[in-house]
Amino acid sequence: MRKITIRELINRKEILVLPGIYDALTAKIAQKAGFQAILMGGFSISAIRLGQPDVGYLTMSEMVSQIKIISDAAPIPLIADGDTGYGNPLNVIRTVRDYEKAGAAGIILEDQQWPKRCGHMEGKQVIPLEEHIKKIEAAIEARSNKNFIIIARTDSLAVLGIEEAVKRGKAYRETGADVVFIEAPKSVEELAFIRKAIKNIPLVANIIEGGKTPYLSARTLERMGYEIMFCGLTAILVIAKAFMDAMTHLKKEGSTEGFLNQMYTFSEFNELIGIKEFSMLEKRFK
Repeated sequence: MRKITIRELINRKEILVLPGIYDALTAKIAQKAGFQAILMGGFSISAIRLGQPDVGYLTMSEMVSQIKIISDAAPIPLIADGDTGYGNPLNVIRTVRDYEKAGAAGIILEDQQWPKRCGHMEGKQVIPLEEHIKKIEAAIEARSNKNFIIIARTDSLAVLGIEEAVKRGKAYRETGADVVFIEAPKSVEELAFIRKAIKNIPLVANIIEGGKTPYLSARTLERMGYEIMFCGLTAILVIAKAFMDAMTHLKKEGSTEGFLNQMYTFSEFNELIGIKEFSMLEKRFK
């Protein structure tokens, strides 16, 4: 059976919700929950691989290795954070090619200065518009599959204002980006202004629990005209809180008794990660 492409998912009438995942397990869980595509952001990968904040510590090779692990575990379209492309347009070419080979279905390229930081953090700076246009042109030329999508992100709203952010979004659309992503609008009015100003291209709304953008539902964003909703940090925030609670309970009580109703059982977890399929293979080749 032919796999559905990320481009086809974006072009459907309903908004495409992309949950953020960070490893093989979270990718499998998202797929089992019914999501048809997933998002791998640098914030979560920096946290799980380095135990560090999203402030530019991650390398391109670390991201590529994580893409391959995730793509092998959950063969559904994966959008991967490409940060700034890790350098100039020539670096962008290598990044796009390596991401595509590793199994990504698309890449997000942002116009921040390096070292970058999470889009909902303070202290961001952006490169000149013309410089990012060249990076987008390089990314488009580098991809080998036309269904590999280029998401052009601008962080200029926080630095230079909404008019400049819209100007950049339009320029990135005209350059040939497949999707425009204006990071961290601070109000419903700003979200609406962006959608009204930038036409004829899918737009991303990035919803982060506790972030700068209003916490809106997929249905609300769809009514506003947005085609894609990122929920990039949900997994890492939920799992970090749950594990901290479990560790605090274990340290205090010396046991996880009283916490078991908040956990999978051993057999339930084995079923979640595919023990039945493994057992069937084992019987076939025994």
